[in-house]
Order: sequence, then structure tokens, then C-alpha cells
Amino acid sequence: MNNHLMDQEIKVANFLVIANKRCASNWLNRNLLEHPEIFMASKDGKVLKGVHFFDWNYNKGVQFYAENFKGASNEKRLGEVEHSYFWNDLVPERIYKTLGVIPMIMSLRQPVERAYSHFQLRRRYLPKGDYSYDFETAFRIAMEKDSAEATWGYYGRQFKKYLEWFPIETFRIIKYEQIIDRPVETIRQVYSFLDVNPDYTPSFLDSLANKRRRNAATNVPSGTNHMVNKIFYSGWPARFVRRGLRRVGFENVARYRQFSPPPLETSLKEKLTAEFFDDDIRLLMKLTCMDFSSWLSDSM
Repeated sequence: MNNHLMDQEIKVANFLVIANKRCASNWLNRNLLEHPEIFMASKDGKVLKGVHFFDWNYNKGVQFYAENFKGASNEKRLGEVEHSYFWNDLVPERIYKTLGVIPMIMSLRQPVERAYSHFQLRRRYLPKGDYSYDFETAFRIAMEKDSAEATWGYYGRQFKKYLEWFPIETFRIIKYEQIIDRPVETIRQVYSFLDVNPDYTPSFLDSLANKRRRNAATNVPSGTNHMVNKIFYSGWPARFVRRGLRRVGFENVARYRQFSPPPLETSLKEKLTAEFFDDDIRLLMKLTCMDFSSWLSDSM
């Protein structure tokens, strides 16, 4: 934290999670929130995911930011989760000048897989327009429009901008696969990175992997109105139907499949990765000295 803030004894974040959307940022937020040595940003008693100080509200000043940490007591770490910080070019300098060099956590996912998940989320609530197209068409339209659903996969290009202000040791980068396959090991590494008790076991630990097994993202047909969407696709009645069909062994019938998106075809994933992301993945590996080669098109 800079000297100005220290002189005022203002409580603000001393770590950030700049995890990407659809890369388990909710999982990180919940598991950080539960740790007794960590306070996550809140307002009016409600935990926030997305204060948006460093992108949308920076002109309101640090006192505005501090309001989100008024509930903190003696916790060792104060933090917030906001994936849009990673994508705003002004944010790295603002973080540095406001908070100094602090730990930052990033979770990343194979970029085409991430985009596919992002599109499925959008289809739940925006069943019309571009999202009624097949994934490849919608993806290419999003690329042309520079829309986040597709372009938020350029991790290397954006991470390079953070390295202009922060040393590489500032960051803990987590692969999405690690959270799915090794949640205990992953969260303990995060706790150790933040210098809090790594042996604490949160209740939310394996929920992401379980959720993936229970509830696939809903593939809402084009033209579905909001009420029908909630009843038959995205709301609790649809979840009840899916669970019931699963229990009686009807997972593969057409009626069941309408509630879930088709799997991302490997050939399409390879094609889009080669066309849009291979060079950026290699840049990410060069910048981080981490192995992301399994994300490259020639590894599929």
C-alpha cells in the first residue's frame, strides 16, 4: 500500500483476484471468503463480487473504495474478485499507484472452452440476436465486434500489460483444470500464496466439480421468452426435471439433451484455437514460464 494510504490508516484491498469470467472466479471468491484470515469486499453486509473501483469508479477516490472494507476487523488479508480488471488497460497502473505491489491471483481456461462456456451463459438470458447462431458463427461475429465473449481469451497480450507495472512474482496463475481435478491442492496453494493458514478446509471446496457433474449449462433455443426459459430451461423446475431424468437412467434421450448444450467438438475447438489463439498462448507461456501447451491446437 502506498504511504498516503498508510498515513490515513484506510483499509483497502491488499490482494486482488483478477480471475477471468467462466474460469471459476465464484469458486475462488467463496473459498477465500470462508477463510478466517481473509476478508472479502462487502457492502451493507453483503459480499460483493465486483467492486469495479479500478475500472468504473476510480474517479470517486480511495475513500469510496474503502467503504467496501469497513466490515474488516483483524483479518490478515483483504481482497476482492473482479475479472474485468484484467481487461481494462488503465487498471494495472491504477492498482500500482493506489495499492502498490500486492499479490494478485488469476485463473485461466483454454480460451475456446472459456468462450463456449461464456456463450452458453449468455444464451440463458439473451436467447435472441447473435446468440441464436451456432457457436462458430456467434464466435466470429463476437470477434468482429471485439466482444468480450470471444476476445477475453487473449491472456498473453493482456498479461504483458500487467508486467509493465508488476514483477512476475506478484501473480499466482491457476489453470481451470487444476481447480476441477485437484481442488484441495489448488486452494491450499492459493492460501499459501497469500500467507494465510493453508490447512484450512472450506465447505465450498469441491462444489465446482460437483456442479459440473450435476448441472450442464442450459442451451436455450432461439426465441424462448423469459418465462418459458425459467420454467423449462434455466429455473429450478428445469433442474428438477434434469435430476429426475438422470435418476431413472434417461440421460441420453433427446428430451434430456434439450436441456444441455452439445459438447464442444474437438475439431471446432482445434480450428478456432489455431486461427485465433495459438500465438497468444505461446506468448503466455513465454511471459509466465508455465506450460500451457495442452491448450494449443496441435495438442488436441
